[in-house]
This record gives sequence, C-alpha cells and structure tokens, in this order.
Amino acid sequence: MIKIAAMIGSPDLESDTLAVYSGDFKGAFEKTALHGYEGVELMMKDPKKLDGKMIKQLLTDTNLELVGLCTGHVYGEDKLGLVGYDPDVCSRAEQRLKDFIDFAGEYFGPGTFVNIGRSRGMGFKDDSDRTLEEMKSAFRELGEYARASGVRLILEPITSKETNFINSTQDGIRMVDEVNHENFGLMLDTYHMNIEDDDILESIRQAGDRCWFLHFSDSNRQYPGSGNIDFEKVIDTLKEIRFSGYVSMEIAPLPDPDTAARSAISFLRQYIPKS
Repeated sequence: MIKIAAMIGSPDLESDTLAVYSGDFKGAFEKTALHGYEGVELMMKDPKKLDGKMIKQLLTDTNLELVGLCTGHVYGEDKLGLVGYDPDVCSRAEQRLKDFIDFAGEYFGPGTFVNIGRSRGMGFKDDSDRTLEEMKSAFRELGEYARASGVRLILEPITSKETNFINSTQDGIRMVDEVNHENFGLMLDTYHMNIEDDDILESIRQAGDRCWFLHFSDSNRQYPGSGNIDFEKVIDTLKEIRFSGYVSMEIAPLPDPDTAARSAISFLRQYIPKS
C-alpha cells in the first residue's frame, strides 16, 4: 500500500527549504492532516535543538505518522559532510547523523528513516575511488550504529548539479549493494531522477525492493502535476514492483503553501486512493 506524506521544515532551519510548510509544527501538522496526508517527513538541521516529546504529541493529536528525518540542511547550512578534505568536518558530520539516529530511535521508534543526501559530503573531486570507498565505510558504520534502535538509513541519489558523487539511481543501487547492510537502503527522488536517469520507470524497476522511500517533486521542483513527469506511470511502476510505503512531497511551496499542499494531494489521489 502506498501512502502520502508531506515534508515539513523544522524551526531550527535558518534558510528556505523544499517543504510544504515550515516553522510552526503545530500549525503545519494540523493543515497537513486536514488536507488528507497520512504522514510527515521533517527537514531538520540539528535534532538537539528540537523537542521530540512535543513533536510526538502533536503527531498523536493530528493522527499523523512521522515517516522520516531529512538531513539536507546539515550540509546546506552547516556544510557538514561525511566524506571530504577536512577530517574535523567529516567527524562532526558523522556525529550529527548519529544525533539524528538517536533522536529518531528515542522518539519515533524502529522503522523511522534517516535520509543521507547531501550530508554524505562532496568527497574528493578528482578521486572517485577514494570517495566511494570512504562513503561505503561511513555508511556501514552508521548502519551498524542504527541497528540497535531499528532506525533505517536511506541513501538518496542527487543530481550532479548539487553533489559530486552518487547522482543516478544506478549509482545508488551499486552503493546499497556494496554496503550490504540490513539498515541501509535506497530512496529515490523523481526530480533528480528526471535529470540524471535515462528512464525513470526502468530505474524504479531496477531498484526494486532496495527502494524504501521516495520524494515526489515535478520537473519544475513544484507539486506533482505542475510539470512534465508522468506520475501515473511512476505510480503504476511502483505498484508493479510491489512498493509498500510512503511517497513524500519535497516541493517548493508555490504559488503558496496551502495551494501547493492541496494541489499535490488532490492530483495524487487520482492514482493513490486513501485506504
């Protein structure tokens, strides 16, 4: 069964983010539930600055599920990445991601996702072998760290316009297979796939059961149905591989947050009826 979540930007962010709503968890969760979403994903920077008990209570109050935590601003704002030229930066990035894992495990429990996108770092620009080996080692260590809590790590391929390594779905598949850890899987993002992959649908088929989660965004980085991606075919292909889980709206909140939230779920409910 496929369910629909919305990205929510947390109050610790200092710059704009790709989220339906941002800032006020209470108001964001209430609106998200009112629109008919089943879950939320949180774009965060530093979980130590957030009140997990309060977030958990708000989720209960609004009957929403916390699907996962997105770490994009760990790199986007704080410039922390797991692999790169500065060992201190890499060490701080590793600790920050462990903080995410601890936060997810303590308040939201087994099965909660922690995304690894740009927080993996830019690597060594002219040394792909070293970069990928060090990333693989870092991913395995974090996967092992997350084992006790049951938190699951998901690797997000990101366009080469934004990061240097692991850009296509095929890059992500290779890394997940090489890491080979039960707590480490793949997430896909239709915006990045539209840029990097030769065939989005075939990429989904190749990912198969490695794919645990997806970000939905149209070709213009706005809500599904506003650009050129054929989401009916994308969803049909997810059903073909028997995907069961969440797709989350990581979108620019345009023309305004309420319109974006309504338009996204109204469009997707044509193909993903609420259970």
